[in-house]
Amino acid sequence: MSERTFFNTRAVQIGMQSLDRIAEDRVIGMVTARPGVGKTEAIGAWRRKHSAVRHVAIVVDVLTSPRPVLTALVQALGFGATAGNAQSLYLMKRRVAERLAEDPILIILDEADLLTVRAFELLRSIWDYTSELVGENGECAFPLAFFGAPKLRLMLEKDELERLHRRIFHAAELPPLARKELELILATNWKQLSFEPAAIDQLLALSRGSFGWINNIMRTAARLAVKDGQRVTPEIIRAVRHHTVGLPT
Repeated sequence: MSERTFFNTRAVQIGMQSLDRIAEDRVIGMVTARPGVGKTEAIGAWRRKHSAVRHVAIVVDVLTSPRPVLTALVQALGFGATAGNAQSLYLMKRRVAERLAEDPILIILDEADLLTVRAFELLRSIWDYTSELVGENGECAFPLAFFGAPKLRLMLEKDELERLHRRIFHAAELPPLARKELELILATNWKQLSFEPAAIDQLLALSRGSFGWINNIMRTAARLAVKDGQRVTPEIIRAVRHHTVGLPT
């Protein structure tokens, strides 16, 4: 397979357009996609295109509670964190809001479905206070973008996050790969192989249009295709299915 190539898929385009809108309107937005569809790629493409624009990008993990989120914002906005007691965290939150009122830069959180309820509420309270400082009364404040798996939408619909959910002014779902997009990816990344049309249909169905799963499936399919004259057949895709753990169902 060739070196990693950028593919300007519909998912990437919608993700970038969403970030543009969130940034322009200074609102809270939510973008969801199945794993491997391209949400992180969309964020990366937007950041490369707007490399001269100040913004903060945070990749969330299962350990991201309110304190790491606040610390990351403090560091990104250019002032140091204080000691870790409750009062200082409150002051840090106010300082972050005051700085964002002066300079409303875009804040992007990838894998946001891993955030805790308290972390979501922290961000909501910062956004509300910023909106109050700029005199917008909850209409806008600073651009805040949540990117995550489909369960992000379900999380934000919980009763305890109703105040945040009501403040989401933009929502988008990134589509899986279309057949023409898949054909382009196969022709670019596996140009040494040929593909029977039925095999492409099976590959698209098996991966559910996930770029990540396409890569995983093709690692095995490319090895098996050597025995078939570098041609990927429906039989090869079916064989891969029986030897790959965790495929979408």
